Amino acid sequence: MKRLVPVFCCLLLGAGCAKKTGPAVETAAPSPSSFQVIEHEIAAGESLSIIADNYYGDPDRAAAIARDNGLADPDQVVPGSVLALRFANDEWDAARRRSSALVPYNRGVDLMAREKLAEAERQFRLALDTAPDLTSARYNLALVQLQRGHSDEALVQLEELTTTRPANLDFRFARGNALFQLTRFEEAVVQFREVLAVDPTHKRAAFGLARSLQEAGHKSQAMAAWNAYLELDGSSNWARVARRNLQQLSDPGGE
Repeated sequence: MKRLVPVFCCLLLGAGCAKKTGPAVETAAPSPSSFQVIEHEIAAGESLSIIADNYYGDPDRAAAIARDNGLADPDQVVPGSVLALRFANDEWDAARRRSSALVPYNRGVDLMAREKLAEAERQFRLALDTAPDLTSARYNLALVQLQRGHSDEALVQLEELTTTRPANLDFRFARGNALFQLTRFEEAVVQFREVLAVDPTHKRAAFGLARSLQEAGHKSQAMAAWNAYLELDGSSNWARVARRNLQQLSDPGGE
């Protein structure tokens, strides 16, 4: 059974969450048939687009999954229910590879939750050895590398992910984090701004943008960015950090 596992990056508000996938069982398709079937049990926090990406390598196949399973609202999936995932015969080998790769992938997520990062990294690499196009494994490998301080290695993974999945804000935000950790602040600014252009309420990106602008020495822009962050979050611990940074920049002797 999948569960959400909180993962905290070394910087900012975290690069994202490592997520387990539910169990899969191969079943016989009706005979005669031009397709094969894998049954997948939906786990908490899973979406059809994630399931589609994991099994088909294409998040846009979520609509087909919903249609094949009679789901009126693809955004309302019930944890514990079972989906029948249909694969054309020419898709079957790739689907089985991805399904097999989810086994070490899930072990990696469990190890991350226990902060056994080196072992988790090995499991994600095993998953990618089996299915190099398993996006979830590549993303979580990058998260582990960020936590271990291997930002240059994480950036390689995240550059590939943002190229293949340019609309995914989690990947772009994590790329901004990697660039920040590498002190490439101007490039981090670009990534965080791209996230906020799509989702202006993205608190982590707003915080990352303000911090990156401050570290890059753009005082007035950083002050504006900290104020914008405080409009989104006025009460958390991160808001207190934002106020301290804003006060520092406002002081005559500040940055």
